[in-house]
Amino acid sequence: MMLKQVATTIGFAAFAVLAGCASNEPANPSPYAQAQGSYEGTLPCADCSGIRTRLDIRNQDNTGASFTLNSTRIGQSEKPMKTTGQVLVLHDVGPNEYPLVYQLKGTNGNTIYNLLPLNNGDMKLLGRDYKQVQSSNDLTLRRVD
Repeated sequence: MMLKQVATTIGFAAFAVLAGCASNEPANPSPYAQAQGSYEGTLPCADCSGIRTRLDIRNQDNTGASFTLNSTRIGQSEKPMKTTGQVLVLHDVGPNEYPLVYQLKGTNGNTIYNLLPLNNGDMKLLGRDYKQVQSSNDLTLRRVD
């Protein structure tokens, strides 16, 4: 009888240790969950001093994401232009076959930006052809949360 109690106690202890090691976070979060957050930066502009940009991406149950983009043309208007839409996840695109690119699609279906996620959590603007844009300007939206 004593041996049975010891075995039961050891079994419960092992279960408790293993349960404590379990994480509520998925081992490999979806690309939508990875992108969720806020990003800011100043992107180049042909006819103004730059476009002050804030991008907010919201994960939708790991099956999609939506975005809100606030853009202010520096030196022309202090009122931001607000654009909303969906975030598409593209795999193996462009001449470099990037494993993951986020494409922002406006509510009318037009492509707003193609964004390459960087290892540090920031996003870099790509051209419409999924190539890196050759520019002396910083084309990075930095993660702020």
